[in-house]
Amino acid sequence: MNKKAIINQCMKENNLDAFLIYSPENRYWFSRFHSSMGYLLVTKNKTYLFLDSRYITMAREKTDLQNIDVLEGFGPNIWHRISDILKAEKISKIGFEADWLKYQEVLNFKKQLKIEDLMPVDTSKWRMVKDDWEIKQIQKACAITNQVYEDVLGWIKPGITEKALARFVSDAFLKHGADKLSFDTIVASGINGSKPHAVPTDKKIVEGELVTLDMGCFYNGYASDQTRTFLMGNEFNNPQLSTIYNIVYEAQSLGISMVKAGQNAGDIHRAVWKYIDEQGYGQYFDHGLGHGLGIEIHEEPYESSLSQTILQPGMTITVEPGIYIPGVGGVRIEDDLIVTENGYEMLTTSPRKLIKVN
Repeated sequence: MNKKAIINQCMKENNLDAFLIYSPENRYWFSRFHSSMGYLLVTKNKTYLFLDSRYITMAREKTDLQNIDVLEGFGPNIWHRISDILKAEKISKIGFEADWLKYQEVLNFKKQLKIEDLMPVDTSKWRMVKDDWEIKQIQKACAITNQVYEDVLGWIKPGITEKALARFVSDAFLKHGADKLSFDTIVASGINGSKPHAVPTDKKIVEGELVTLDMGCFYNGYASDQTRTFLMGNEFNNPQLSTIYNIVYEAQSLGISMVKAGQNAGDIHRAVWKYIDEQGYGQYFDHGLGHGLGIEIHEEPYESSLSQTILQPGMTITVEPGIYIPGVGGVRIEDDLIVTENGYEMLTTSPRKLIKVN
């Protein structure tokens, strides 16, 4: 289903005459044009993209603008212009993104548009299934991520700090053609590995420690997200770390093997958690198994104990179990996949088995 059809279906289900899109993420998804500010108005007849003076020239020069019938610059009179369109097309009921607009903004919309029937609508599932172009951008972002991990393994050595590794990762992504990082790089060495979203510190990485590296990038506005945990040196300074690495590896393998169209995302999470719990570590795996990724690093579908989402071909998801033991350390392994009719396609291809960096 193309993007206009997705919004038309949403309008039909909610008995709407039009939809006013405000979030930069949904505007980019629909039009393929980045802007921090703008309004996208979708009616039953046309689509209108309104941009201010910072963006309008770039948009007019863009050769691959998608799904836009009318492109206009705007200034202080934007609300008069939108009101004129609503009157001309006899629009009385408008939808807006429930998870984006603040209450005060909704009141302002009502006042400026002189319309009372504004309906908040959950739009979080609009972007779940990617089209071919979107998948290609995510594939490229993941390919860059694979290259960066190779660079890391060739560069890292004992004595380097977590912050220095994070800086190296940032530079490497730009060198390989990424737009920017998709999130702040997570580096967690030694006992810091017990913190799932650890912030890099001045701590030096030493032999015998596990190092968890969670990183990703944007390419043409679409994200990658990969986590690897590797051993600095040849021998573990705590044999329990070897045990939990093997458990997480097998747990992730189980989760990946269950990915296919028609599968309940929540069932995958529950099966993986059960496996980890049977090994005696269930209390140390306390986050969802994974999430969708695309224009945002975390988006639908989510794989958690509460999820009832049925996987569909074209969904891009992560599978990322972890075990985190305070005072000991932790392990997380994360990959990006595309759901297919009969299973999945791996996007992140860096080695999943334990690597010992000498």
